[in-house]
Amino acid sequence: VTNPAQLSLFHMHDFHGQSEKMERAHTASEEFDNEEIGDDDFFEEVMQEYCFSFYSIGSPASYEAFLALSQQLSKLYPDNMGFVNNIGSYHLIRQEYKTALKYYDKVLKKQPDDYTAMQNGLLASRKMKNLKLEKKYLALIVKYGSDKDKLLAQGRLDALNRK
Repeated sequence: VTNPAQLSLFHMHDFHGQSEKMERAHTASEEFDNEEIGDDDFFEEVMQEYCFSFYSIGSPASYEAFLALSQQLSKLYPDNMGFVNNIGSYHLIRQEYKTALKYYDKVLKKQPDDYTAMQNGLLASRKMKNLKLEKKYLALIVKYGSDKDKLLAQGRLDALNRK
């Protein structure tokens, strides 16, 4: 990947539409007090939007801010695997594939159908040229992916098994 924006990160947290969610939440906050709109969910969504903003800038400093914020938020919200995925994605763009896989596997232990962890785990395993790991992530995609992803993953898995 020559352009870090090509990673599956964009798809992983359903960032598409997050700005619309934030706008709706802002409008709701004007109409209701914060207790009624759910402080924790709103804060988590806004913080994920900040993480994405830092990531999408793509500079060394913004990546470091992305990592620092994601690490702190993963401690504050240990059940939110989005922040753990972020940490894995930081290591993926730094080409620290083994470290990235450690975080994606942590996500998959809690959420075996997590799209980002599966896709980015697959990407990291391919970058490492590790067929055993590639097969592992392909099998997860076959099990949990969309119909299209399942077909593609199964085709690649069949090709690898014929070798």
